[in-house]
Amino acid sequence: MSFSLSRSRADYDAAVTQFPTSVPASWVGADSTACQTALTNASGLLTALATRYDTAASKVGVVESRNSPDGTS
Repeated sequence: MSFSLSRSRADYDAAVTQFPTSVPASWVGADSTACQTALTNASGLLTALATRYDTAASKVGVVESRNSPDGTS
């Protein structure tokens, strides 16, 4: 996998572990609900991004194997 893609994925993996999945229990009301909805939506986007990283890594692997002398990376 390319170095920059690998570094980017590592940064993503580190950041996603720090992303909150829910608002604190002490938060109540409409603002709490709106914030929770935003967190849920963002979490879905992060999941989609992980899938794109996997796809990109696979595609880069194909290109790298084509460019290697023995056909493997």
